[in-house]
Amino acid sequence: MKVFKTILALVLLAAVVAIGVWSYPRVAARFTWVAIAAINLSPGMPIREGMAILKLYWVDKVPEGAMHSLETIIGNYARERITKGEIVRPSAVTDKTPPPVRIMPRWGYSIIGFGVPRDDAAKLFVGDRVDVTLTPRERQGEQYVSLNPITIKKGWKVHHIDYADPLMGTVVSVEMKNSETSYLPSRWIEPSRVVLSALREE
Repeated sequence: MKVFKTILALVLLAAVVAIGVWSYPRVAARFTWVAIAAINLSPGMPIREGMAILKLYWVDKVPEGAMHSLETIIGNYARERITKGEIVRPSAVTDKTPPPVRIMPRWGYSIIGFGVPRDDAAKLFVGDRVDVTLTPRERQGEQYVSLNPITIKKGWKVHHIDYADPLMGTVVSVEMKNSETSYLPSRWIEPSRVVLSALREE
């Protein structure tokens, strides 16, 4: 009986393999890989591994100008805004290094960086207005303790986004008036949360 079950299992396995070999060319002919943005890509942003991915599309549903490989995307730069899930077209990518990000803030403004979950940053573009949620950290006696989170709804403008900060990983830097830095606690725990604000630019 045991031998019979073994033989039956082998026969079934062979049948599954045969069906797979027979159907693969037919399935492959109906689908193709297409490059899409895995996060929101702002103009000038370096496109690193994982920021663009391949997705299967029906061959007859592939938009004109779609790219079928990541070879000419990863390591280059976004030329224009590309929304998460959007097809990456050759015209939207460039190999020319953009000008460096202006680190010095405008007169009367400060630029503050917040370590955030990658999923938060993936939904943002440079220039978006955002609210920031922080968990303050306060010294009590010989140790620091975490306080209740606070949300600062000032609609600060995203200055730049860095997905490869050596200390905090993903960092969203926002621009705020110098007078608005008083809303920030003296210390807080990362990661913070940075989400789109209902406030618009002044």
